[in-house]
Amino acid sequence: MTISMQVISLIRALVILTVLVILGGCDWFDDKVEVTSAEAAYLLPDRHAENVKLQQQSASQLSNAELYQRALSLWPIAYRELSVPTSLGQARVIVAGPADAEPLILLHGMHANSAMWYPNIAALAEHYRVYAIDDLLGSGGSRASADISDMDQVVSWYQELFDRLQLSSLHLVGASRGGWQAVAITLAESTREKSRIQRLVLLSPAQTFGWIELSGDLLASIFFTINPDRNEVQESLQSVSSRPHMINPIYLDQYVAALEDDPVPGLITELRPFSDQQLQQITLPTLVLIGDNDMMNNNDSLERAKKILVQGHTKQIKNAGHFLTIDQAEQVNRAMLKFLSR
Repeated sequence: MTISMQVISLIRALVILTVLVILGGCDWFDDKVEVTSAEAAYLLPDRHAENVKLQQQSASQLSNAELYQRALSLWPIAYRELSVPTSLGQARVIVAGPADAEPLILLHGMHANSAMWYPNIAALAEHYRVYAIDDLLGSGGSRASADISDMDQVVSWYQELFDRLQLSSLHLVGASRGGWQAVAITLAESTREKSRIQRLVLLSPAQTFGWIELSGDLLASIFFTINPDRNEVQESLQSVSSRPHMINPIYLDQYVAALEDDPVPGLITELRPFSDQQLQQITLPTLVLIGDNDMMNNNDSLERAKKILVQGHTKQIKNAGHFLTIDQAEQVNRAMLKFLSR
C-alpha cells in the first residue's frame, strides 16, 4: 500500500470514528432499552446522562430528588424510567433488560429506593426484563397522592401496577421490608384464580419469619436512623453490613438524606411475622437468603422458612449482614439466577 493510500485510509477511519462519536451523543443512537407497548404510555425522557453529570456536584448542593437521580446513575447498564399513574399516586418504575425476557420485579428495602440494586442489576437484567419499583413508602421517585393507612393498600397498589404494566406472569424479589411486602403480595395473589407470581426470592426479609431480636446493633442502628450523620454513616452501617466500606459514597449521600427527611418510616408497626397458616399458603418455589451476620434474621428464621414453606429453599450467605446484596453481591446474584432458572 502506498503512502497516499495509507493516508486516505487513515482519514476515512478518522471520519468514521468522528461520526460515531457525534452520533454517540445523540439519544437515538444510544444503546437504549426497548420499550414495550404497555410501557410506552408511561415512559419518561431518558435522564441517564443528566444523572451521571450530577456525580460531579457536591451532595450538599443537591435536593433529595437529585441525590436519588445521582444514585440511580450507579446502575452500570442502560435503563429507562416509567411514571405510572395509580389510584394512590404516581409510581416510578425503573426498567432494564430485554423486552422479550421473563419479567422480574424488584422491591427495595426500608429507607431505600431502586438505586440500591446497583450491584445486582447487570447480572439480573442480562437474563430478565427487570422492573425495579420505588415503593410509595420509600425515598425514590414514587409519590403518593392519597393517605395510606395500612399495608393492604400498598399490596393492592403493587397488584394495580402489575395490571397497568400488563404483567400476567412474573418472578418477585424483595429485600428487607420489600421481602415482607413480597410475601404479602404473594398471599394476595394466591386468592386470584391464577397467581401471576411464578417464583419468589426473599433477601433477608424484615420481620417475616420472626421478630427482630433486641441487640446492641439494633439500638445503634435505630439511634443513627433518628440522628443520621454523613460523617459517621460507614461506622454506623457496621450493624447492618459486613463490608460498609464497599458501599458507594454516592449511594450513601442519598441514603443519609433520606433518613434526615423521614427517620420514622410509615406503617413500620405493620411489619409483623406471618403465621404458620399464612406461610403454608405459599406453595410456589421460594428462595430465602440471609447473611450470617444479619441482625434482623438468624438461623431460626432459616429453619422456620425451611420447615413451613412448601417449596422453600434456604441459604445462609457467608460474610454478609442485612445488606447482603452489597456485602456479597456476586454470591447473591449467582444464587438468585440459579434458583430462578430452575
